[in-house]
Amino acid sequence: MNKRKFLAKKMVFLAITLFAILTTNFILFRVMPGDPALAFLPKGASEEVIDMVREDMHLNDPLSVQFYHYIIDTIKLDFSVTTVYPPAGTEVVDIVMPRLFNTLLLIGVGLIIAIMAGVWLGRFAAWRRGEAADTLAMTFALLFYTMPTFILALALLILFCGNLDWFPLQGAYGELPFVSNPPRYSDMSLLEKIVSRGYHIAMPVLAFSLQMMADFMLIMRNSLTDVLTEDYIVTAKAKGLSHRQVMNDHAMKNAMLPVVTVIALAMGWVVGGEIMVEIIFSYEGIGQLTWAAVEARDYPLLQALFLILAVGVLIANMISDIVYVYIDPRVSL
Repeated sequence: MNKRKFLAKKMVFLAITLFAILTTNFILFRVMPGDPALAFLPKGASEEVIDMVREDMHLNDPLSVQFYHYIIDTIKLDFSVTTVYPPAGTEVVDIVMPRLFNTLLLIGVGLIIAIMAGVWLGRFAAWRRGEAADTLAMTFALLFYTMPTFILALALLILFCGNLDWFPLQGAYGELPFVSNPPRYSDMSLLEKIVSRGYHIAMPVLAFSLQMMADFMLIMRNSLTDVLTEDYIVTAKAKGLSHRQVMNDHAMKNAMLPVVTVIALAMGWVVGGEIMVEIIFSYEGIGQLTWAAVEARDYPLLQALFLILAVGVLIANMISDIVYVYIDPRVSL
């Protein structure tokens, strides 16, 4: 099977899986006991409001017609309005999109830092396996790998945001305290907005990237350690190839396969945010929004968040399949 046929097959599977996700999301709130319309309304809603919701959701139509309208509304990004989450009656997409941008910024920057640092440290430790540098690097990685997220985030919050007062305690953006007469965020220039966001996400990014970096480092180190014991690596060294040539041309390509899988899984959860980090730092992202929507029982909002998270994981897995084809041609055989 050549690469084109392999990728075409994956695209077909992607379409089938996406249809299954949409179907599950459609059925999920319609198999609940009672009137589905009541699941989207707070207690005590009037009959007029219930009838309006039923009409808006096409609940009086056959199930096939409801599903058709659901697909069309999803394509249009029309997820109805919030029922409980303040302000109630707001379009779901108007609440989700700003939060999604904040999360993509936080987790995206954190992942880039974690991947680059984790892969480099894993490579550094694997090449020096058994030495003091390897032991020190493994101790560092295991410390952050086993540390609960909320403890690390709280420690950073207390030290750098509380005691030292170097960074803000909450928010994804805001005024800059080191600027005299700081303007409101909406009145800032593009450069000032970038600085404001960087100032506010510094600690959340650090908390997230430290733990993810430990994951990538451990996987990279273990994978590369196994590869470096293979016969073809010994042969490459015997031929007189330099350290750089052995690592880049022979070892890293094979060692990166498990890392690519973990990176793809991590990328899939980018749109889901990091709930503990976002809650502790009061960061207005998807993770914090999901927690608030669960507490408020806001089903239209939860339905949209579930769909975004599922599609994000699906697309990330598709990207990993494509990368695999080019890293390891045997995958498409």
